[in-house]
Amino acid sequence: MAALVVTSGLLAGCGSSGASSTPTSAPPSAPTAEPAPTPLAEAPEPAVSPPAQAALPGTLVPLAGAPEGIAVTAAGTVAVNVRNPDGLDILALGPGGSAPITATPRFIPLRSEGRHLTLDGPDGPALSAGEKDGTLSVIDLPGGQIEYTVPTTGPAPHEAFAVGDGTIFVANEFGNSFSIIRDRRVVRTVPTPLQPGGGAATADGRYAVGVGVRGRQITEYTATGDVVGTADCGAGPTHTVAGDDDLFWVNDTNGDAVLGFEATPDGPRQVATIPTGAGSKPYGDAYDTARHTLWVTLTGSNELLGLTLSGTQVSHRVAIPTVRQPNSVAVDPTTGGTVITGSTTDGGLQFLPYPDALR
Repeated sequence: MAALVVTSGLLAGCGSSGASSTPTSAPPSAPTAEPAPTPLAEAPEPAVSPPAQAALPGTLVPLAGAPEGIAVTAAGTVAVNVRNPDGLDILALGPGGSAPITATPRFIPLRSEGRHLTLDGPDGPALSAGEKDGTLSVIDLPGGQIEYTVPTTGPAPHEAFAVGDGTIFVANEFGNSFSIIRDRRVVRTVPTPLQPGGGAATADGRYAVGVGVRGRQITEYTATGDVVGTADCGAGPTHTVAGDDDLFWVNDTNGDAVLGFEATPDGPRQVATIPTGAGSKPYGDAYDTARHTLWVTLTGSNELLGLTLSGTQVSHRVAIPTVRQPNSVAVDPTTGGTVITGSTTDGGLQFLPYPDALR
């Protein structure tokens, strides 16, 4: 049985690399840029993180299998994508959400490894895109039963996310497309910018976006897949998450910044740039709607950057030391606590309470 390791420490503040740069607001950019930016020869990647510091805040749980995709339900279920064997590890949060009830997860085998994990609703089901076999698996939580599996139009489905009620978009990373799924079948395939690393949708499902990590563009869609518009998107973007008021936050991993885009009837327009520090390599992200807090993992420094936002303005920020290779983060929507993955072969999870510095 794995041991539950509880460590304590003070949350890092503004002296760390992730909190040293001053956020700025960018002048709004045109929804469509011509000509398109020069595509990257290779997709942006997280940094190969240095060893983590000896004493870390929060609760640490060892978890093998290079954990990466992660989601937390409103009822307190934590689900994590793992590999070799491929599947989901499921844990239940204890009272207050600061640690799991047990450090031994329940393993649910899947047909293929998943890199990202999202929820279709506050308590699921979970959506896992299988990169190896070109499928979408929809998994009940907390039970772990696979509700259904759908072949996508692939290849290499990388991330799936819900768009409104009953629609799922699947980003086919090497197919340069979204598969749109309704009623357990693909109803449409639409083009995306070059090598889509994923996407997100507004809370009301009116707009969705896809980010081309090699194409360095962000494209906005209607819920049915019609293209609204496209904008340039940083030096080397990777992941995006929806915020408040039709805003999307994109990690510009190669540019060491988080970019804010507003979805409009004419397409996305850039409205903010938040530097994250030279060499920080922002990668994983999550948004806490109840507390208006954006969380970004900094793989170059093993930190979790927390930003409380008022529109596009940062009101508070904190950087917290993390486990090594923090590729993903998820928010407990009930408590505001976060769970970070240490995405190494002998990795783990780090459970953190919502920090006082952001209140």
